[in-house]
Amino acid sequence: MGYVMQVQANPGVEQTATLRRGFTLGTTRLCQAMVALGMAHPTPVPQFPYSDHLDRDDFRDDQPVTDRAHAYLRALEQTRTDHGSRGHARLPGIPVHKLASGDGWHVTAQECREALAAYQLATTTGTPHPAALGDDVLPFLRTAARHNGFRTH
Repeated sequence: MGYVMQVQANPGVEQTATLRRGFTLGTTRLCQAMVALGMAHPTPVPQFPYSDHLDRDDFRDDQPVTDRAHAYLRALEQTRTDHGSRGHARLPGIPVHKLASGDGWHVTAQECREALAAYQLATTTGTPHPAALGDDVLPFLRTAARHNGFRTH
């Protein structure tokens, strides 16, 4: 079983790109290659917001209907978008925890642009293109950078 990285299209724009990855050694190699190039940086997985206080009455047709359900979903989205700096100086690129699982992480367009800039700098100074990136990661990141980033599912 794997996960999908899917461009987070801008409103009114159709879905434009998808990458499928498995939870395998390939994902580890992808993350390692991106860290080595400066495209990504190690981060701890953030704590998800507490949800035990919610029940089915807080939602109707999978949509929140109570204030506490709305508050939970806002906190969840903030966690999924969080850059992982935890009070430290912000590092450029993609936080690795967003690449390593399919938990709905939102890799922002800015994070994609920073990753692409790091790749460009690394390869311009002689670092070869790593096999772990294949031929699909860079075009995918370029598309995501032009839209609203991407999500992992």
